[in-house]
Amino acid sequence: RNRSVMFLYSVGIVGGYAVAKFLTPRMPQLKSKRFHLHHWIWASGLLLAAYYADAPDVVYGALVGGALQGLTYKNWGIMRKT
Repeated sequence: RNRSVMFLYSVGIVGGYAVAKFLTPRMPQLKSKRFHLHHWIWASGLLLAAYYADAPDVVYGALVGGALQGLTYKNWGIMRKT
C-alpha cells in the first residue's frame, strides 16, 4: 500500500508540475493594481479542499506539483510591484 501511495503521489507531482509549466503562459492572469493571484495560490487552496474531500493521492501530488512550479517564478509574491 505505501509503495503505491508514494508512486501515485510522485506521478501526480511530476504531472502537475508539467501541466502547470505548459498551461501557465497560455492562461489568463488574475491581477489587480495591487495583487496577483498566481496559480500556486489556487493550487494551495484546492489542496486544502482536496484534503477535506479525501481525494486520491495522485490529486494531492498534482496540486503540490502545480504549486511548486508556480513558486519557481521570480515574481511569485501576492503583492504586485509597481
